[in-house]
Amino acid sequence: MSGQLLAFVGACLAVIVVPGPDLALLLRNAAVAGRSAAIATATGIMTGNTILAAAAVAGLTALLRASGPLYDVMRLAGAAYLIYLGVRALISLIRKGGPARGAEEAPARPDLHSRHAFRQGLLSNLLNPKVAAFYLALFPQFTLPGMPTLAQHTLLAALFCLLSLIWYVLLIAVLGQVQTWLQRREVQRTITGASAAALITLGTGLAVQN
Repeated sequence: MSGQLLAFVGACLAVIVVPGPDLALLLRNAAVAGRSAAIATATGIMTGNTILAAAAVAGLTALLRASGPLYDVMRLAGAAYLIYLGVRALISLIRKGGPARGAEEAPARPDLHSRHAFRQGLLSNLLNPKVAAFYLALFPQFTLPGMPTLAQHTLLAALFCLLSLIWYVLLIAVLGQVQTWLQRREVQRTITGASAAALITLGTGLAVQN
């Protein structure tokens, strides 16, 4: 069993740390609205992870994957939301205008409240069918001897959520240490532009995939 768990942990870590829409959104919100927005975004992402993990254990993600039209609707909705977030970030970048001055600190955005950041993180995660498909594809590959299937999947789902939580706690801790650097206007503009491009690219890729 220990070998299977170690293999599962390795697979989870490979998935968790690979940059994707959740990370792009978290970095963007941390840069433009500070630590509280980053925490709220991560909380939304983790809530989405927990919901999808529970759905996978209950077999709902298998139903989603088996239903072509339903999967496509969710895929297109997720793609549209990612592109929307990316376009909003670009509009915000353009509106600020003016030359970037690295030594100048920019104030956090007062309009990005924690509840908005939480909702963004939650929807970014829930509307990404690849996350649901990941749960569906990953769980059957690991067998824990002596445990019924439901107990296995519950344990694996809880372990994945725990690893994700540890990753986001460490990430936010690091961002907290460089908060002064993130407050620089030049850094904010760079992160906003890069995250906007990443969100639009990821959304477009999700929209055109088979």
